[in-house]
Amino acid sequence: MSTSSPPLHPKPSFYIRPARFSEQYRIAEVLTAAFWDDELFGNIINPRRHEFPEDNKLYWLRQFQVNWWDWTHQYIVAVVQHEGKELVTGVALWERLGEEGRRKMAPKWWDPRSLLHPLALSLTALLSTLSPNRASTPPLTRLLQTAAPYTSHLYTGPRSESYYLASLGIDPLYQRSGQGRALVAWGMRAAASENVCASVVAGEGKVGFYRSCGFRVQEGWSGMGVGNPLGGVPGGECLWRDRGTWGEGEEGGRGEETGGKGKGVSVSVRVNEVEW
Repeated sequence: MSTSSPPLHPKPSFYIRPARFSEQYRIAEVLTAAFWDDELFGNIINPRRHEFPEDNKLYWLRQFQVNWWDWTHQYIVAVVQHEGKELVTGVALWERLGEEGRRKMAPKWWDPRSLLHPLALSLTALLSTLSPNRASTPPLTRLLQTAAPYTSHLYTGPRSESYYLASLGIDPLYQRSGQGRALVAWGMRAAASENVCASVVAGEGKVGFYRSCGFRVQEGWSGMGVGNPLGGVPGGECLWRDRGTWGEGEEGGRGEETGGKGKGVSVSVRVNEVEW
């Protein structure tokens, strides 16, 4: 199964910017391809993806359609020029956790946008009933939400305010070109700018990568706790960069302020064949 586009050359120049709503289908394609062989998002959550490959995209698409209207969620994309047009080749979803973050980013109660997130939730639930993801089942699509209470205690105290990297996926044809590191760096800079924690749950075999990106502490596991449905899933190490440990220039990079959805820190990083 492949939803990738041919690369221009082995390590094309790319840049990082906030995603656009119109890119939701391409973002779903990238994440589907990136996690196709993943144990959790592939074999466990979407076990019938080989039989229904297009339905597998619905898992990521419907997440986007809900998360987009939650102002504490920011989709950041890596983009290359392909045949004279922008092509999304990498995706990161950064969530701003904590009460302080919600207060900073959420629209006011009287803002019409405050109604859009619950409406998106209701519409997505209806669409999931009318046109279900046949690659999965409802209990499986909510597996991460079911497991979340087992690790919620980790996000308290000095780690209650955090930028959490919920998803990171690169089109397989554009991997190993530095896009993943640049997308991680966006959130690290955002956390540093507010002097709050940064956190991620590493996939199988990815601890070394995230440590090299600046996550210094490993504490907790996504499968911890008796009865946790993620108990047998490989990987899942909880990694942290704690507040007060941010050093000048450590997670830097050439960046410039740019427009986004009017939420969070929007930094555009232009990268030319970097070796990150």
